[in-house]
Amino acid sequence: MSDRKVALVHEWLTVPAGSEEVFEQMCGLYEGPVYASVIAAERCKFVQGRELHPSFVQGLPKAQEKYYWYAPLMPWAYAKLDLTPYDLVLTSSHSFAHGVHTRPDALHIVYYHTPARSLWVPEIDDRASKTPIHRAIASVLRKKDLQASKGPTHLLANSQTTADRLKKFYGREVTRVLPPPVHTSRWIDVQRESDDEGFLYWGRLIEYKKVDLLIEAVRITGHRLNIVGAGPQEAALKERATGMANVVFHGRLPDEELKKLMARSRAVLFAAYEDFGIVPVEALAAGLPVVAYGVGGASETIIDGYGTQFFEQTPSALAQAIQKLEGQTFDPAKLKQRALGFDVEIFKTEYRKTVEEIWANHR
Repeated sequence: MSDRKVALVHEWLTVPAGSEEVFEQMCGLYEGPVYASVIAAERCKFVQGRELHPSFVQGLPKAQEKYYWYAPLMPWAYAKLDLTPYDLVLTSSHSFAHGVHTRPDALHIVYYHTPARSLWVPEIDDRASKTPIHRAIASVLRKKDLQASKGPTHLLANSQTTADRLKKFYGREVTRVLPPPVHTSRWIDVQRESDDEGFLYWGRLIEYKKVDLLIEAVRITGHRLNIVGAGPQEAALKERATGMANVVFHGRLPDEELKKLMARSRAVLFAAYEDFGIVPVEALAAGLPVVAYGVGGASETIIDGYGTQFFEQTPSALAQAIQKLEGQTFDPAKLKQRALGFDVEIFKTEYRKTVEEIWANHR
């Protein structure tokens, strides 16, 4: 296999986040040049030292900071990335990266975080549907995206939720559902001490995370809620919680400080509709049950015995789920054991195994 030529593709390498974590693990498993619409190697350090191929978007004004300005150009940007020299192309896609140009006899395996949410799942991301102009552009982009979706040889999905979307929107079956890597070792040493701190949320303070819903739910139940994180909604959320002594904002915290809160919390609240959702698995790794919105990826990770689910994004539905959890007991060791099934090393082993099995059959 040493004679095969391999390339790796990602959407944009600008800010390290969840999909970039997956791509970093892919790059650790396979050597080869890296292609993306925009590449900021000083921020995504794991690609430093590799042969890098950004698209024409890289040369546009402020592309590394405002890459989302150029979203309407992305299908064309990826289509112009010529990967015909490569026998095996490994792509990480949550937007348009699956549309790169490969050789007809090449093997193109795409790991999907989701189809482009703004085009296909506006209930999560409404950026492409806000105005008539947005909707007109989105109509064109959906056609281009659907055309691009026919190109990959094999599809992998990060969750059954994503696999169902791929079937619904692209008419494609996935070869395998493979959950993304979670750094469980970061939290596995948390030892539960008490439930004194009540409920916990950590993550970005942005609209779709539904932190406002958490605040309104504990307004009903009276439970303590610790909110860890920052983001554009912080001021509005603090205003919403005015006069609520049971809601405490901590801003960003170092891991060790967050672990202290974890050790004394009853459970984690998670109200977002996610493709997979890393935080619920991290919570399990710390021995914490989760009260999770039972739609999307969390519905697959927080099953019976590991927390409770609610099925409407309303304060009353979440409050009822909180009360239901209060009547249950959970074994931290059992929760931690489930989290280990999503560990980084599991992902690396299973991703390589899957790729090599597909390659062997392809040859």
